[in-house]
Amino acid sequence: MQFKFVVLLYSAVALTPLAASAQQPMAKPHPADPNAAAPAAQYESAFAGYMPYRDEKLASWRDVNDEAARVGGHLGIFGGAGHGGQTSAKPATKPQASGSMPGIVP
Repeated sequence: MQFKFVVLLYSAVALTPLAASAQQPMAKPHPADPNAAAPAAQYESAFAGYMPYRDEKLASWRDVNDEAARVGGHLGIFGGAGHGGQTSAKPATKPQASGSMPGIVP
């Protein structure tokens, strides 16, 4: 029983390339043939989607300075704790050992 299966399997594997070679490839025109049909060439400019630079309206320097002072200086614009003279209400504490990583001591 097993021998018949192995012979059948080897036969199928051996005949597979023959089945693939029996298929006819699609006829393609020779690249050097001047009478071969070819799609029409289309031109698209590299600048088709170009948007020219436009100057933004400048704000007065006094308004910009006032805005920087309002948010806490040039670092206050980023809005993080400790920036622009802000202090954290709760002091930092030492992290507690979780025990999830044996041998690691904080």
